[in-house]
Amino acid sequence: MLAGADHLGRRQADLLTADRLGPQIARILRDCERALATGGPVVAALPATDGEALQARWQPGPEPGVPKRWRSLPVPLAGEGGPRSALVAVDGGTVQGFTAPLPRDGDLETGLAALSTALARELRPARLMFELSDGSWLELSSPRYWRARATPVEIGLTVAALMGAALALALWSAGLLARPVERLAEAVARSSDPLKPEPLPRQGPQEVAALADTMHQTRVALCDMLEGRTRLLAAISHDLRSPVTRLRLRTEFIDDEALRAKFLSDLDDMQEMITSILDFLVEDVMREEVEVVSFSSLLQSLCDDYADMGMPVDFAAPAPLEFETVRTVFGGAGGRVSFEQYRPLLLRGRPRSLRRAFANLIENAVKYGVWAAVSVHADSHEVVVEIVDDGPGIPEDRMADVMKPFVRLEPSRNRQTGGSGLGLAIVKSIIDAHQGRIEMSNCLRGGLRVRVTLPRLL
Repeated sequence: MLAGADHLGRRQADLLTADRLGPQIARILRDCERALATGGPVVAALPATDGEALQARWQPGPEPGVPKRWRSLPVPLAGEGGPRSALVAVDGGTVQGFTAPLPRDGDLETGLAALSTALARELRPARLMFELSDGSWLELSSPRYWRARATPVEIGLTVAALMGAALALALWSAGLLARPVERLAEAVARSSDPLKPEPLPRQGPQEVAALADTMHQTRVALCDMLEGRTRLLAAISHDLRSPVTRLRLRTEFIDDEALRAKFLSDLDDMQEMITSILDFLVEDVMREEVEVVSFSSLLQSLCDDYADMGMPVDFAAPAPLEFETVRTVFGGAGGRVSFEQYRPLLLRGRPRSLRRAFANLIENAVKYGVWAAVSVHADSHEVVVEIVDDGPGIPEDRMADVMKPFVRLEPSRNRQTGGSGLGLAIVKSIIDAHQGRIEMSNCLRGGLRVRVTLPRLL
C-alpha cells in the first residue's frame, strides 16, 4: 500500500510539472530553424538535454515512422519560429480519445506546454514529431513524462490483489503450520484408554515432533506412576482381608452379645470398605473389552431386576422413531410416520462396566429419593439417560465434590447413611472411559436429576 501511495504521489507530481517541457521544446525548435537558416548542422544545434525528461532526434529524410500499434494525429501549432507541421504519435492502437489543445494568441511556448501536459495525462507512451522548414523532421520523446502509467483504479486493484494474495498465502501458511498441531491434539483427545497411551503422530516440523515425543513420554510416566499406585493400594486392601477375617473369628469368642454385635458391625463396615476400594481400583486396572451393546436392553433389564426386588424403579423406553413426510410430484401426502418397532439403541462400550455405573446411580436414587424414574432417548450420535428421584437433592456448591473418591455429603461418616463415598467416583470413571459426560442438577419440584450422555461410536 505504501508503494502504491508513493506511485500515485510521483504520478501527480509529473502531471503538475509536465508543462515545463513546453519552453524547452520551443527553444529546441527555434535553434534548429536558426541552424538551417545559417547553413550549420542541425545536430550540433540540438542542446544537451536531460535524458530522462526530454530526448531529441533529428532525421533529414521523410516523415519518421512509428512503432507497430502506434497511431499519429496532426496537431495545429503556430507561432514565431514554429514548425511547418506537427504530429503526435501515441501508443495504444487509437488516438480517438486524444484532443490536441489549441494554441493561444500564437504563443508557441504556451501551446507546447499544454500539449506536453495533455500527453502526460494520456498515461501511455507518446512522441512529438515536427517538420522543419527544409522538410527534415525533429522527433521528441520524454521517458519521464510521456510514458505508460497505471491509473488509480488499476493501482487500487493491484494493491487489493496483492493484499488478497498475501492474506491467502498467510492463511495457507498458518494452516500448514497448524495442521500438525491439530493432528496432535486430535490424537490426544482420541485416546480411549488412558492407562495404555499410544504413540502420538510426529508429522510436521521438528518442534511438533519434539512436543509429541515429550507428551508421550510424560503420559507414559504418569500411567506408570498411576498403575504402580493403584497396584500398591489394591495389594494393601487385599492383604487387609486376612486380618479382618481373623478378627471376625476371634470376635465370635466374646461372651457379651452386645459387645460382640458392635465388633461384628465394625468388621462388616471394614469389609465393605475394602471391597469397595478393590472394586474401584480393579476398575482402573482390569480393562473390559469394548463391544457393540444393545443399550436399551441393558438398561431395561437392570431396571426390571430392581423392580423384581420390590424397589420403586420406573423405566421409560425410548420413543419410537418419527419422520415428516412431504408431498411430491409422484404422489403421496404429507404427515408424520411413526415406527413402533423396538429400538435397541446400539453403541460401542463395555456392558459390564455400564451396567455397574447405572446400577450405582439407580441405587443412589432409590436410597436417597425413595423412587427412581429412568428414561432414555438417542439420536444418531449419542445416547442420553436421565435418572430422576424425589429426594433432598444436592447443594449447588457440592455438585462438583460428589464425584470425588471418598467424598460423602452425610457429615456423620455413618456408613449406614453415607456409604463409602466411592459409588459416584466409580460411575464417573466408567463414563469418562466411554468418553461420555455426567451432569447433575436439582429439580424445581425437588429431587435430583442425573443426566448421562454417551457417544455411540459406531
